[in-house]
Amino acid sequence: MSKVCLLIPDGVGIRNYLYSDLLKLLREDGHEVLIWHGLAQEVVSLAAKINEFLPQQKELKAFPEDIPVQILRESSTYARLRHNVRITNNPTLMLNWHHKKGPLKRRILVGISEFLGRQISNYDEILATEKLYFSRLRKTHAYKYYYSELKGMKPDLLFCTHQRFPGAAFAMAAAQDLGIKTMTSIFSWDNLPKARLPIRTDFYAVWSSFMKNELKLYYPEIAENQIIITGTPQFDFYRNEENIQTREEFAQRFGLDPSKHWVCFSGCDIATSPHDAKYLRDVADALKSEKDIQLIFRQVPVETVDRYAEVLKDFPEIIHLNPFWHKGKFWQDFYPLPEDVAHLVNLSFHCATVINIGSTMALDFSWFDSPGLYLNYDHQQGQVWTTKDIYRFQHFRSMGDWDAVCWANSQGEILPVVKQIISSPESLAMDRKKWLSLIVGESDGSSSASKIAEFINSFSKTPASAE
Repeated sequence: MSKVCLLIPDGVGIRNYLYSDLLKLLREDGHEVLIWHGLAQEVVSLAAKINEFLPQQKELKAFPEDIPVQILRESSTYARLRHNVRITNNPTLMLNWHHKKGPLKRRILVGISEFLGRQISNYDEILATEKLYFSRLRKTHAYKYYYSELKGMKPDLLFCTHQRFPGAAFAMAAAQDLGIKTMTSIFSWDNLPKARLPIRTDFYAVWSSFMKNELKLYYPEIAENQIIITGTPQFDFYRNEENIQTREEFAQRFGLDPSKHWVCFSGCDIATSPHDAKYLRDVADALKSEKDIQLIFRQVPVETVDRYAEVLKDFPEIIHLNPFWHKGKFWQDFYPLPEDVAHLVNLSFHCATVINIGSTMALDFSWFDSPGLYLNYDHQQGQVWTTKDIYRFQHFRSMGDWDAVCWANSQGEILPVVKQIISSPESLAMDRKKWLSLIVGESDGSSSASKIAEFINSFSKTPASAE
């Protein structure tokens, strides 16, 4: 058939693409499969065990962006955020802009980019700035290196496993200049409004019709026939009943009481919820007298539990289930282990609800028809970070007027809402399945991996778009 190269710039693409059925399906369809990555060999070995074959490998060499490329990219990003605020009437989008923190060099670069971004007054000027960005990156050593590498590899398709990584732009531009078809996937349901699309490809895999319309709204220059609705492989694992253990097996493995109702508090990253430890304390305090409820805590995988340590000490009844992730020094060194896939599936299947500050986990739980519970109150009056800002983020507008999740507007509401969820889950968040279908896409019984593979099988019949 053809040679398919998956560009995996960091650990983000591991779960969805190395641990899913995609590689196996591509191989079964007769494709030559190559992964271009800078991952630890342990990951590749784990994926090979899952897929029952070891794909070809190529080491992905990383290059720092030069200053002009960074400034052009970031200034267009700032301008896009301002543009997105205008077309959505949602000022919270500007909260996705960089904080002026860190080394002096970075703060200066962010400041220059912001100043230049303010001078870009309309969408045509945004496109013109991005044209300069793509032109400039083609003059870099990184572009020339990737051009040479791709010329030797000769893939028919270069598929970047997520769209946010700026370093992938050099390789994708080189591939297009060599006549190699290119493709990427939009990684998460909240990515598109944030103006983080530093690469351009011939095709874009999106989760749903809703996400397709978002891509057309924020990037009208991308043609409709370039956008492919595939779903996301992360929910393929929920379809596979083999991932689900019995309640007794799961309880025995993690020291849980199968006779109790399990409630999961899933932690957020420190930027999304800097007061997360206080919210865990609130939940633990609210549930401490309920002998038939067991509270489970899972922190966000890329962080430690240091900021929760005091709460866990004060409430030893909390069952802390650490994510099965390898943790490194840098972002690209973090990656999930295969065991974490089934771990998340079983948490979502067996727990009555998940409690957090606006986490995607509400969608995971909705898959098994369990309502999510969002905490919707602040701890201090006048604090800089507020839940009001969080729930005004653009991706939450997808709920519309639907009753998609449960809400606790004070600590005092946590226990009664949890009790109602346990006793009559059908009476709360009654539109949760409708919301899930909107974001993830209507289920037709086929997996996302199979849809991606099916498109790749047909891509040679579709002409690549001109840059």
